[in-house]
Amino acid sequence: MQNLAMLTRKQSTNQLKRIKTAKKHNKIIKMKLKLVLGLIIITTLFSCRNAKEKDDANLKKDSMITKILTHQLEDGPKSDYNDIKYNIHDFEATIYILRKKLEQNNFKFIDKALFAEKIKLYFNRTIDTGNTDKYLYLNFLDQCNKTLHYYPNDHFLIEGSFILKNESFITNMYAIPEILDYQKDYPQLNFVEEKPRFIYDAIEKEKIEIDRWKDLHDLPKEREKNILSLVHRNKYLFNESKSSLTWLLFNDQTFLKNLLIVFGYDKEPKINKMVLDSIYKENTKKNIIYGEVISSLFFAKDCNNKLEIRANLLKYVEENTSPTDNHFIYALGSFISTLYDGDEYEIFDEDPSKKFTDVEKAEIVANIANIENPAIEKYKSPASSDVWNLPGSSLYNLSVSHPEVIKIIEQHNYFGLPKMKEIIAKLQEEAPPKGADPE
Repeated sequence: MQNLAMLTRKQSTNQLKRIKTAKKHNKIIKMKLKLVLGLIIITTLFSCRNAKEKDDANLKKDSMITKILTHQLEDGPKSDYNDIKYNIHDFEATIYILRKKLEQNNFKFIDKALFAEKIKLYFNRTIDTGNTDKYLYLNFLDQCNKTLHYYPNDHFLIEGSFILKNESFITNMYAIPEILDYQKDYPQLNFVEEKPRFIYDAIEKEKIEIDRWKDLHDLPKEREKNILSLVHRNKYLFNESKSSLTWLLFNDQTFLKNLLIVFGYDKEPKINKMVLDSIYKENTKKNIIYGEVISSLFFAKDCNNKLEIRANLLKYVEENTSPTDNHFIYALGSFISTLYDGDEYEIFDEDPSKKFTDVEKAEIVANIANIENPAIEKYKSPASSDVWNLPGSSLYNLSVSHPEVIKIIEQHNYFGLPKMKEIIAKLQEEAPPKGADPE
């Protein structure tokens, strides 16, 4: 009996332990459930808060767009009879729209550091990360003028693009109807353009009807072109899209020309070819001598009035000269004469003989001779006399009339051009034999 009692007490003790253990486990489970539930509630609250903040932000953007769009519809498009004023608010109302257009066309936004590198590469413009300014202006008519122009390009007095430092893309300034189908997206504002609009012409002393945005029949096409230009410019510059470069070469050559002509970007052979071919062809319609105008692409002055040499453009000419094609090299050779004797044919906006210092002139001559003289040596032959028909190199002819140029080149260690020492050493081989008729 005693053993049975001890067994019963032991079983009761074990059962009690199991009950206590079970209660402890249940308590832990309840605590975990409360913790999980709490986390779910907190997460839900934060999600709701973020969603609300996002909705509020979108509502504010939509409200701003509505306000600015209403104002622009009331003003109508700019014309000879309708002078419109724009400001930063007009510009900032477009940023959300433009960003959406880029996202819809698979543009990949890059980080700010890489964006700054790209801006330096293509536009030779440094982004000061310590500066709080949100926007920089790229002036296509005057690269040294950095004043912000909150006005759509008129392609005459205003031509440029904005750099959006915080958004990491570039864009022109547009009125909202130029980038958004406002009649479709904001039909509630259609009433603004219901009635015809008139202004009084003080000269003609009569009322003149002026256009409304909806009266511009080409607006849908212009809007599409604006968006495509926005997308392909940014995808080429910041996503390295080859297909976008192709699109720009066929549809937006002016922008690519500005990259080279205004900002000196010479690292893309396709752009180099397009710009050189078009400018040479356009200027030689009148006379072949005007082809030397291309020299201003190779040798320019920066905003500090220092000589800027586009080495990759010179390399392009070097690599694309042949036994049957030397027109670019001859144009550059002709420029050497203009550089010292003056702009007789008034080819350039500023006479190169006055624009550059003696040392700068010598450096320009050295860079031209560095590709011209080896090409003459390589390609000139009796069989190529119809193409390579000048008796001597431009450097040789200049060394006769201006021997001081050779001294300047030598004094400046040949301006770092490895071929120049040998080229100068060979100049005497071009001299006519003693007793030869100079004629």
